[in-house]
Amino acid sequence: MSTSHKPASRLIASASLFALLTGCITAEAPSTQELAVIDKATVTLMPASAAERAMADKQDVLTQAKFWATEYDKNPNEYEASLKYARVLRGIGSSPRAAEVAQQALTLKQGDVDLTLIYAQASLDVGKAEEAAYALARAEANGQSDWRLLSVIGVTMDTLDQHGSAQDYYRKALAVSPDNPKILSNLALSYVLEGKPALAEQTLRQAASLPGADSRITQNLILALGVQGKFEEVEAAAGTELPKAMVDANRDYFRSLLNASRTWETLRGSKN
Repeated sequence: MSTSHKPASRLIASASLFALLTGCITAEAPSTQELAVIDKATVTLMPASAAERAMADKQDVLTQAKFWATEYDKNPNEYEASLKYARVLRGIGSSPRAAEVAQQALTLKQGDVDLTLIYAQASLDVGKAEEAAYALARAEANGQSDWRLLSVIGVTMDTLDQHGSAQDYYRKALAVSPDNPKILSNLALSYVLEGKPALAEQTLRQAASLPGADSRITQNLILALGVQGKFEEVEAAAGTELPKAMVDANRDYFRSLLNASRTWETLRGSKN
């Protein structure tokens, strides 16, 4: 009896296999529309090519922001997408979001100098100097040869009213990048904050004479001169870079600081 069932079992198995094979052979091919959807989904998930990314970096900042937002959405764990998205976010004034993106990326690449720079700068933008300091401390060992990191550490120390430490970091940055007007400008502002505007003035005049000096150095020089009550020199320093109305407003502001208990000698500080 068992023998009589074998052919039936084989027949059923053969029929099932035939149906399976027939189903594979006769399945309808995807339509043109379905293929288009598949292609679009595949393209959307794939990162842009190196050439496309290089081209995007040459566009205006808003176009860059849109491009890198898309790349970041495809893979939030990708280093380049995270770095450039955070950088452009800060560039368009979205520092809180820039800090979030950079902080998330730093969980995967702790101590990375470029990510730390963006995170620290964005944190400083929103008044979170202590958070910036913690991140910078983790990256400091990797950034001893990067003047940008050393200078940002200095800015953070100044924000925390640690001006002596800040100036030490600016000098370290200058050892890496001598005669850098940006570092000198930061150092000068530190002198102003410490009550040494004459030394700040000297440093800013040095910075202004160097290639790469920009209008921010002029503005900082005006601050250092104004704190000393050198109003005529303020106008001379401004030249044609600043409108006369702005120069006059700055002068009026500095004059308004004077009162019986707050003289220019007090503002200058005892040590210059």
